[in-house]
Amino acid sequence: MKRHDASAKGKMWRGWIRWVLLAAGLFLFAWFVKRAGPAEIAQMMARLGWAAPLVLLPYALVYVLDTLGWFIAFGKYATQRLPYTTLFRVRWAGESVNYVVPSAYIGGEAVKAWLLHKRGVSGLTGGTSVVASKTCQTLAQVIFIALGALLALPHLAPGSGARTGVWIISVAAWGVVGLLFVVQRIGLFTAVTALARRLPVKVGVLETHRDQLRELDRQIYGFYHGDPLRFFGSTLAYLTGWIADSLEIMLVCWLFGEPVAWSEAVAIEAFIGVAKALGMFVPGALGVQESGVALLFQLFGLSPAMGAAYALIRRGREVVFAVAGGFILSAEGPSWRSLWKRAKEGSVGE
Repeated sequence: MKRHDASAKGKMWRGWIRWVLLAAGLFLFAWFVKRAGPAEIAQMMARLGWAAPLVLLPYALVYVLDTLGWFIAFGKYATQRLPYTTLFRVRWAGESVNYVVPSAYIGGEAVKAWLLHKRGVSGLTGGTSVVASKTCQTLAQVIFIALGALLALPHLAPGSGARTGVWIISVAAWGVVGLLFVVQRIGLFTAVTALARRLPVKVGVLETHRDQLRELDRQIYGFYHGDPLRFFGSTLAYLTGWIADSLEIMLVCWLFGEPVAWSEAVAIEAFIGVAKALGMFVPGALGVQESGVALLFQLFGLSPAMGAAYALIRRGREVVFAVAGGFILSAEGPSWRSLWKRAKEGSVGE
């Protein structure tokens, strides 16, 4: 009974935090829009004209490179391998879930594992590929943030709060990676199971599948230490994807008639990723991402109207890709209602 009450309270608090973050993010972005001026933002958006569809191209390239990172992550442990094009569709479908399910991006990974299983890939191989590739992607993002921090320094005033904040975030990001590898050396699921036992909430799936999760830990560890070429190759592919993401900022600003340097675009994109991480429990980081984009554009001396306009364009691009991924996922059979519930619980692949 106590475990049930604790679980109910935990869900209630997560719900409150989610709504508070969502409301705060939307309120802050509304303030940025008002400050920039809706008319100025509309004029900025109108400059895109017929070229608006071009905005989708850089992110399409990111999808290609990220799928390559996942494809490479199928190392020596893999008993089954799927064609690149199949992984591309599976990844697109899984990412569409991350845009709408507030599960700290775990729900989409569970969907990917489930879709792999539907195609004959064992749960062990699929789960290892998902966790290993996600680790490579996280490592690549931290390297990208460090690169963005270095490139940001010439554009920020010495001794400014923004400059100090850039360094703090960079150090914290490397700390997260260090912690990630320490945990995975112990065993990610072994560590989670040990932590769950100390909490008042009983996670039944961890106990039921304990042996399978230990084997999964063993394979993930073997990938990092026994297959270094694929580990570094996957990380490099993801890093290239993060860099490609900055091309969108350069393209949009050029279409706006106010081009930015590559160094600025990389720095802005790197810290947009940080803003999204802060809003990971809000569906699509709605409001949090937009506020982060607007703030970063102003920190780099760009016009408030351009920052707000790009935030809206970026959200529109995400909606386009999420809808397309939703159609791919709907062809797999599950209803969105049941998928939402299971993805939040991390049980899609069962």
